[in-house]
Amino acid sequence: MISGELYVNRMEHAAGPPSHWRVQLKDGSVVDVWADSLAGNSDKDDGRDYEFGCLMDIDPSAQGEFEITARTPSNPRRVVAIVARFPRAAVQKIL
Repeated sequence: MISGELYVNRMEHAAGPPSHWRVQLKDGSVVDVWADSLAGNSDKDDGRDYEFGCLMDIDPSAQGEFEITARTPSNPRRVVAIVARFPRAAVQKIL
């Protein structure tokens, strides 16, 4: 587990407030997710897992602690980090 104190001033949201999604799983449970992006939902034949990401400014020395899916060439701190992932087979729908 990563201590919150470890990353004070080393990471912050780079965009405004994240969007809110409700992920309904096939077992009936619902998970609330706050993120800036959702990948894997392009169409019904998209076989990827659902991945939720946040645009963050993270100190380059701390980026190894995150799953980074995109980087901004002009700013080495600005990245998209995965904050939640759901296997497609487990998801009933995303609201």
